[in-house]
Amino acid sequence: MQRKALVMALGLACAGMACSAQAKDLTGWFVNGGVGTAHYHATVGSTDAGSESDTSAQINFGWRSRFIGVEAGYVDLGSVETDIPGSAFSLVGYPQLTGGHAELSGDGWTLGLNGHFNPTQMWYISARGGLFMWKLHLDASATDMSGTTHHGSEGRQSADWYAGIGTGVDFNRHMSLGVNFDFYKIAKDDVEIDNKVYTVNFEYRF
Repeated sequence: MQRKALVMALGLACAGMACSAQAKDLTGWFVNGGVGTAHYHATVGSTDAGSESDTSAQINFGWRSRFIGVEAGYVDLGSVETDIPGSAFSLVGYPQLTGGHAELSGDGWTLGLNGHFNPTQMWYISARGGLFMWKLHLDASATDMSGTTHHGSEGRQSADWYAGIGTGVDFNRHMSLGVNFDFYKIAKDDVEIDNKVYTVNFEYRF
């Protein structure tokens, strides 16, 4: 339902704003970037793995014909980390380990459509969505009874989707400042992570 709602919101924004947008021609190259917070909710199999948040940043560039265009970009979803008590290792059959630490980070590349619509001369509403090519990075360590620390790492990658909406102010033909809400989907095998990202965005149009 969440995916359907996001896709529907993106479609309605594109259709509705295209009908009511003022005749501002934004044809040309653009670049934008944003900084904010990513809020995660993860499930592993049928188990709720909890929620966390961290700083997120993104950058995009692309080309628009009037108010619709294509974009490509990169997003850093930040990371989450936790200490692992020795009792957790005992439960999974490793009583010789007394504790550990794990850090999980995510990032990826985006490729999709981008719209920038003007209900008034200065106020804009934006919509975006497309393919999200993500990668998860896990770095972990564990200490045994002798005090020796063991390190390991693992990566997992695949492709899912992203979608977002935003609003803000066009200061002139070239510059905008606004806020965005973006959703990045990560799912592979038994791991599923929903990423809700809130950012302040600046755009420059050439």
